[in-house]
Amino acid sequence: MKNDNAFKIFIILVVAILFRLWFLDKPEGLWNDEYVSWYIATKTNISEFISDMLKNCHTPLYYLYIKFWLLFFPDTDLSLRASSVVPSLLTVLTMYFTGKEFKNANTGLLCAFLTAISSFNIYFAQEVRLYSLLMFFCSISLLYFIKITKKQSKLNFIVFFAANTLICAVHTLGIIYAFFNILFLMIYLYKYEEEYKNKLYKFVDIIKYVCPFLIVLALLVPFWYTIAFSKSLSQFWSGFSGSKIFYTFIDYLSPVQINIINTPNDIVPFALTPVFFIFGILSLIIGFYAIYNAIKEKNPVLNYILLSSLAFFTVLILISLTGKMVFITKYSCEIYPSIILALAFGFSILDKKRILTVIFIVLNLFYLITSNDSAPKRGREEGNFAAVSLLKYSSLKSTDTVILTYYDLDKFERYLNSKNDYNFSSINKFNFNNFMFDNPDYFQTIKLGKSIYRDYFRNFPNNSLLDKIWDTYLRKMKKGDKIGFVFLDNVSFLSNNYIQDIVDDDIEYKKTPFIFLVFSTLRNNLLYSMKDHFKMVSITQAGKWTLFVFEKK
Repeated sequence: MKNDNAFKIFIILVVAILFRLWFLDKPEGLWNDEYVSWYIATKTNISEFISDMLKNCHTPLYYLYIKFWLLFFPDTDLSLRASSVVPSLLTVLTMYFTGKEFKNANTGLLCAFLTAISSFNIYFAQEVRLYSLLMFFCSISLLYFIKITKKQSKLNFIVFFAANTLICAVHTLGIIYAFFNILFLMIYLYKYEEEYKNKLYKFVDIIKYVCPFLIVLALLVPFWYTIAFSKSLSQFWSGFSGSKIFYTFIDYLSPVQINIINTPNDIVPFALTPVFFIFGILSLIIGFYAIYNAIKEKNPVLNYILLSSLAFFTVLILISLTGKMVFITKYSCEIYPSIILALAFGFSILDKKRILTVIFIVLNLFYLITSNDSAPKRGREEGNFAAVSLLKYSSLKSTDTVILTYYDLDKFERYLNSKNDYNFSSINKFNFNNFMFDNPDYFQTIKLGKSIYRDYFRNFPNNSLLDKIWDTYLRKMKKGDKIGFVFLDNVSFLSNNYIQDIVDDDIEYKKTPFIFLVFSTLRNNLLYSMKDHFKMVSITQAGKWTLFVFEKK
């Protein structure tokens, strides 16, 4: 039987490997968040490395992991993506032992298989970000939570606290998860373990395992302090809505991934599409039913695990409501191993309804294999190489002007031969306030911009912006000179007429992220400024990037 299980887990790992290596090399290159991971990790100056980590919104362990990875593997996009495949595969294996420890080997195999075909896990197994590594640490924490409920050994406590320490060190929000994880384990021991009931000294004895955990937390204080007291940009590009909670569970329990970067503001129109209903809604319903059955079993260990996850999830919602962060699925991925465990346990007890398990698995596999938007096939359409490739295949010369919008030049240097490839300029998300609004206070612009600049968005063409464009870029250009505008379509897709409709509607104006209004207005006016003295040379697109090239008449 042991050999049989070993063979089954081997097959599951093969399936996991195939899905994670399939389309691993994304042709668009690294997108912004991935680029940040690489940019920080490749800093050779220690003080710059620490400084950049402190400026980032996550604790530092992942960047150290990537730096270590690059000591042994080449600095290529494919290699960087493979760095996330490894912890993802380890998560599959760990979830086998978790399910086995919780109930039996069959539950373990189901845990491992559900993780292997999980679109959410696969997506981040191909992403140069911290989430794959984070889920691995969380699966270890979950495994040893269960182990401790059975045997309060020194080793079990050490590994449990070590895992939670690593969670805190890799993700800013990990400290919230670790707090509830430890708290609910202690409550469980107090309530269900005779050895710990009403015996305070037994809990005092655990302190020796907590001390290293607290020491590491103390070292991480500067990172949390910087993040906690920084001025948040989250509401600059997305607000909170109930749809985000709905789409979070769609991401977790279905093969359709919606809430990866941003979500639709409304549930109904999107949810009524046939593909989404079959693969998204139906998978969600079956998944919830399985978890409901797991909870009905009233297994105290599972229930305390889920209560810990619920507490963490609730706190994230509250933080999002304050505007300090955007509520997207990946920020709550600490709870994902717990959801997989509940899902597997719930399916394992559906003796007379195993057809639901089959349907759930078939829906996930069918979508993974056939959909062009499945987790492994999904490209990184915001990838910066796509933008650079547009420039390389354009008619622009090194003496021509290229205006980058939304991102600064440093986000493209990995794929450029040199900063001098073109005469670059940038109107980006960190300097637009000076260019468009002549407001030196960047954070005031972000915080109050929608109330201050409503009329600014209403006016088109915007004469003050057109004058700025002419004086900055166009006045000195001679006949035959060319200029290129690089736009990120995801943030500059609103037409002038649509902006007018939004501005005149209080509800729509409130819902529309400031960033969309800013960069759509910029795009519309930049293109309008070309109408009299320039002729269109070309319009090319790659991923979510568009390059417009004009020539002076």
